[in-house]
Amino acid sequence: MINVTFLMEQQIGHRTFYNNLRKFMDDDSRIAANWVEISYFDPANFWQSWPIVPSSIRGSLVGRSQVKQGLANGKGDVAFFNTQVPAALVGRRGIKRPYILCTDITPIQYDSMGEHYGHQPDTISFIAQYKHRVNRELFQGAYRIIPWSNWVKDSLINDYAVPEHKITVIPPGVDLSVWQYFNKEQSDGPMRILFIGGDFYRKGGEILVKAFENLPDGIAELVLVTRSEIPAQKNIHVYNDMTPNSPQLIKLCQTCDIFVLPTNAEAFGIAAVEASAMGLPVIGTAVGGLTDIVKHNQTGFVINPGDTSSLTNYLLEMAEDTEKRQQFGREARKRTEQLFNAQINAQLISEILQEAA
Repeated sequence: MINVTFLMEQQIGHRTFYNNLRKFMDDDSRIAANWVEISYFDPANFWQSWPIVPSSIRGSLVGRSQVKQGLANGKGDVAFFNTQVPAALVGRRGIKRPYILCTDITPIQYDSMGEHYGHQPDTISFIAQYKHRVNRELFQGAYRIIPWSNWVKDSLINDYAVPEHKITVIPPGVDLSVWQYFNKEQSDGPMRILFIGGDFYRKGGEILVKAFENLPDGIAELVLVTRSEIPAQKNIHVYNDMTPNSPQLIKLCQTCDIFVLPTNAEAFGIAAVEASAMGLPVIGTAVGGLTDIVKHNQTGFVINPGDTSSLTNYLLEMAEDTEKRQQFGREARKRTEQLFNAQINAQLISEILQEAA
């Protein structure tokens, strides 16, 4: 048995990955796991009580304390970081053991999407160069890097000169015992289109509404699950109180026929995997890791961001061809079982941890 310290970020998408990984890793008799939640917030922390310090800096200082304490308390033969940000807070020399980095996006990729996340890339040249050097050394010093997608793998190789043999793509996957295949009976009613995105505007919700309004009246209904306040309209249903993996959300998904995520910026898109697991065709944009999830004209369709015309045409095709829609859904489930099974993917990570130890 090996001792592994898992340092796990707690933002929404990463929290789901953390919960799934912990569920299956704790059942692995080869791993003695020490779980450290990196929240960047702790009311008892010294730095949290300094209001004169900008909140972003306070968060980094608190996060650094959480990482240092987690590493000090864990009997780690190996450290596992999700993402590279907690590792960067202490630096390569502060880890003092073999380490694995797992990430859904590289800093350069995040900078390229900054406008959609309210993120401002560093404009001072020497600061940007210093951060890039720190990240490059951190990536290159890892025993193995586990990107969630091939999109991230390409950036690691091209932007950070990481040798390809040190990279293993393992997507986070979903718990297939929770997100089960649901074979919805054919219905003569309108096609129900599902959208799930906390940030309605970054996730392309406006584009979907425009495409929906272009459809013939009565051919479809739109179901929006979001934190954003969106006024309900004719045949548009808005849900603001759904939580990830909840029975209520799963039950709502079972009433729908197709999932659409026309996002403007996305690192991965775990909601698209969850929908695929339930047997829903997916229409997504050629952004980030979504290109690994959606197989064009096999499990759904891939469009360019902002392409309302193509989205309208594909929605119309799916509404008029029930048999094709169900075929795409079956293929989506099959692909999920092959590539996005959280239990199998946790085993793959466990094997890498054994090697590192």
